[in-house]
Amino acid sequence: MGQQTEPGNPSGWKVAEAKSAFNGAWDLLDLDGRSPEQQRQMVLRAAASRYLWAEAGGPDLESKLLIGDWQVAHVLSWLGAGDLALLFATAAHERARANGWTDWRLASAEEGMARAYAVIGDRASRDRHAQACRLLLAELDEENRQVIEGQLSTVP
Repeated sequence: MGQQTEPGNPSGWKVAEAKSAFNGAWDLLDLDGRSPEQQRQMVLRAAASRYLWAEAGGPDLESKLLIGDWQVAHVLSWLGAGDLALLFATAAHERARANGWTDWRLASAEEGMARAYAVIGDRASRDRHAQACRLLLAELDEENRQVIEGQLSTVP
């Protein structure tokens, strides 16, 4: 976190660190056979990214907070922490609904809900949210559709 603050942008270091933490969490997610320390780092990085986006504020904050909550839920789901994953997935889902988004943000939130419900063993809720996600996928551009389809395909 030793980056310099840009003149006139006191939260510039927070934005840089939020991006770095987000990407670091993804790097760890992509590893096969993470060590316990890497698992802890993955959770910490996702949570740090979400926290720093909230602190930095700025344009498109609502989207950044949704993405942050979704990533924390995603990491926690992969680690089997279903109740905590559902807490963050629900926050992302509620943010998408509150903002009236019907694009990739809502589709991602639906995928996150499906994943969290899968981890806690609620198949009916998993299937409901997975189906809602699939319906939204038809409206997305090719790039976003492929990314979210790929994520949905890994929901247990």
